[in-house]
Amino acid sequence: IAEKYNINPSLLSSLNGIDEKDYVYPNQQILIPKADYSYYITKDGDTILTASNIFKVTKDRLLSENETIYLLPGQVLVNKRK
Repeated sequence: IAEKYNINPSLLSSLNGIDEKDYVYPNQQILIPKADYSYYITKDGDTILTASNIFKVTKDRLLSENETIYLLPGQVLVNKRK
């Protein structure tokens, strides 16, 4: 899948919470990263401010580009590159 979409296999597995050697089953839904976006997988202790600093954007922009932010470890946040 990573080869088909020209994506780093580590990023693909991280975004989907699977090991690179895990099987993907028919009808299993996986996230395919878009080319113009940056991704960050949250860790314990992250805040909106620390996440916005990672992307180098305002808190408001980060909130507007992510439908729901829980800041639980393992949540994927996105930022559209401009």
